[in-house]
Amino acid sequence: MRKWMFVLLLIVLGIGSLIGYDGYRIQQTLIGQSDRSRLLPAEKKDDTADQAWMKQQDTEQLQLTTTDEVRIGRYLPATTSSDKTVVLLADDVRFGSSQTAPLIRFYQEQLGYNVFVPDRRGQGASDGTVNYGWLDRLDLIDWTNQLMEETGTRQVVYHGVGIGGATVLLAAGEPTVPKQVKVVISEGAYARLDDWFQSLAKVNLPYPAGPSLAVASSFNKVEQDFFYGDVSVTRQTSRIMVPTLFIQGMEDKVVPPRMVYELYQAKPGIKQLYPVRGAGHGSTYSDHPENYEKRLRLFVQPFVTTP
Repeated sequence: MRKWMFVLLLIVLGIGSLIGYDGYRIQQTLIGQSDRSRLLPAEKKDDTADQAWMKQQDTEQLQLTTTDEVRIGRYLPATTSSDKTVVLLADDVRFGSSQTAPLIRFYQEQLGYNVFVPDRRGQGASDGTVNYGWLDRLDLIDWTNQLMEETGTRQVVYHGVGIGGATVLLAAGEPTVPKQVKVVISEGAYARLDDWFQSLAKVNLPYPAGPSLAVASSFNKVEQDFFYGDVSVTRQTSRIMVPTLFIQGMEDKVVPPRMVYELYQAKPGIKQLYPVRGAGHGSTYSDHPENYEKRLRLFVQPFVTTP
């Protein structure tokens, strides 16, 4: 009897060790310190004519002054003096970021906005750890205040794609978001972080990953002081008081389209939903540029005044 109990104990300990190791591996992959887990795809490389245009622009590099860690952003002024600035947040590089450059060009050339593109923590030139917008939301508010102080910005539009889309919603739901933020545009955002990771696991991993994700969440609590279940874009969206446009590709294989409806339902006040048929993650603009630009103009312009 004791022998069987000992064997059972070894089996339990072995399974527990495997789950613990897999959880650690998943968490390290999620924060960009490893690529051992297949929960996330490999980094995408993309190049477009708009990215080539962007490289030719005379942008100013700014550094966030409210932290000792390096936080970097690029500022492109409007062609004529303007007090309107769009803060564009790109997606995680592992999901591609090809939409950011065309949006920069659209806002600067066609709408006459200044454009600011910050690198979130652990992305681009910014130090820190990838956190899927939860800690980045506080940086975004600090960036907004700094832009108003340094550039004369008086009207701000938040526009984010993918994880950037979740970040702008998380920030806009904070009580400290500046009143100069007039409009929020979120595309392809997840609704709840733990739910999103579970959906990625079902698609990309060949085994039930629930226990491993629970362990990964615990590791993340130690490293970044939040569990995955703490991050609810839906909860933050329910606190947003400014007009918000939700954009979602209906063939998105990264963020389930069902999540946009959860976010849309949570938002009080003025809001609009723009589902894009046939579009995947981050491809709504490139697939339907004319309609996309029309929808942006119609939604943004009533809330951003022209001198």
